[in-house]
Amino acid sequence: NHAAELTAGYYNLDDRDGYRTIARMLKRHHASLNFTCAEMRDSEQSSEAKSAPEELVQQVLSAGWREGLDVACENALGRYDATGYNTILRNARPKGVNKSGPPEHKLHGFTYLRLSDELLQGQNYVTFQTFVKRMHANQ
Repeated sequence: NHAAELTAGYYNLDDRDGYRTIARMLKRHHASLNFTCAEMRDSEQSSEAKSAPEELVQQVLSAGWREGLDVACENALGRYDATGYNTILRNARPKGVNKSGPPEHKLHGFTYLRLSDELLQGQNYVTFQTFVKRMHANQ
């Protein structure tokens, strides 16, 4: 079901990639593509919602990369756990780290939303520090 997408006026169906059309338009206007929910996992969503954020993020980012756009992401929820951070890392470099040069597909930027006191406390902060180092490929 793609009711929200259809309501917004574009068609993202099994045989038509609506996000690729948007990426083409952004390319014509020399824009970048920024998408949200980089930390969300399919298995963490209510089955009633029939939501597939992992698939959606990959579809949108892939559409941008295929059109040669600078692609960026951000998180939607306040997450302080390794699972959420690892999901972001998979989206940031879906083919991993290339030791002989820059990866073929990578995020141009990432915006960390929800900076809070909770993030900066104890193990949450240690886990966040590890995430930041891994985002920079431990460099």
